[in-house]
Amino acid sequence: METSITGWWFTIEPYVYIGLTSECVLLYNTLDGEYIESNKVEIIQLLKKLLERNNQGVVYLTNEDIQNRIVESFVDEVREKYMGDIIDIALSNEKPVQILPLFNFLDNEKLEVYERHNFSVSRNLLENLFEITIHVNNETDICAFLNFLKSVPSKIIFNIYGKLNDVVNNERLLSFLDNSSSLKKVYCLYTEIPCSQTFFMNNFLYCVLVNFPIDIRLWEDVLITLREQNLSYKYIFNVASLNDCQDAEQLIERFRIKEYQIKPIYDGTNMAFFKEYVFLSKKDILSMPISIKNIFANQAINTYDFGKINIMSNGDVFANMNFLPIGNIYKDSVYDIVCKELNEGESWFRVRDKEPCNRCVFQWLCPSPSDYEIAIGLTNLCHVM
Repeated sequence: METSITGWWFTIEPYVYIGLTSECVLLYNTLDGEYIESNKVEIIQLLKKLLERNNQGVVYLTNEDIQNRIVESFVDEVREKYMGDIIDIALSNEKPVQILPLFNFLDNEKLEVYERHNFSVSRNLLENLFEITIHVNNETDICAFLNFLKSVPSKIIFNIYGKLNDVVNNERLLSFLDNSSSLKKVYCLYTEIPCSQTFFMNNFLYCVLVNFPIDIRLWEDVLITLREQNLSYKYIFNVASLNDCQDAEQLIERFRIKEYQIKPIYDGTNMAFFKEYVFLSKKDILSMPISIKNIFANQAINTYDFGKINIMSNGDVFANMNFLPIGNIYKDSVYDIVCKELNEGESWFRVRDKEPCNRCVFQWLCPSPSDYEIAIGLTNLCHVM
């Protein structure tokens, strides 16, 4: 006489991300941002078992397991938050299979770049270049710049940094960019915008950098110039203290600034300001739903740096200004430069795989490491670990 097997199949939905360490587990619903966090040994072991390859996202729970108060409470919460379910074995002829959102990017070696990143031809390689920042001055070799820029893919975002007089005097560069359908941004200090000339190009976005304290008379003159010439502009307020933030808010309200950005600046003395207003808390991390796509991106690339290069006035090219150059436009092609960053670079694939982030269940929910971490000398800017 056969004895029937009783129990339950426990599964997690494919839209639920599982963060697991030796001391904690996190279940995160990427559809609505709901989450479950547990440091119970029983739950950690249960999720470890579920993630084993041969279990295929499904584990068997006996009636005794399900009657364990800790497991029962966990399963109930999983079901209440639509993160998973249990299935009576009597209703299933065979063990079900569940597809979990597992990220298959485990090889840290960069020897098989083309295979690992699925870049089969040069066209695919260059399609991963999205943004070029150009730093110009009165000594810039515009001919070399133009020859290089003509070889880059279309639809690139162009950022131009420099004194506005140096930028607008480079008529050939501006003419080339003017004929491009790409988004074009000019970054300059408000103190370097001449108010007595009319040489602005209307199809550029002017990003006006503001450091505090300001010259209010000059500020007003520049704003009048921008508005009279009907230009697209955005103010970027560099703030290093709470007082700077308050001053920026007053300017925004008083002059009815519609497009703006508040950008914290680390000056070596304002760590308290950063800890209070820039460092992330658990609440900050979980404030908005994070998609599976973005979680995978955080594991694979640096979302701040990937696909971006900076070209200095001497031709040196950087993927990130905090690291060594990856080429020079006078001697390297755009293809060679992109290849070097993919093979040897430190920026595009800089992810949160260092201490203490690699011991945290929120590791891949956090944004990529930024330039702030480099400037401050920390690998994490949060209050979680």
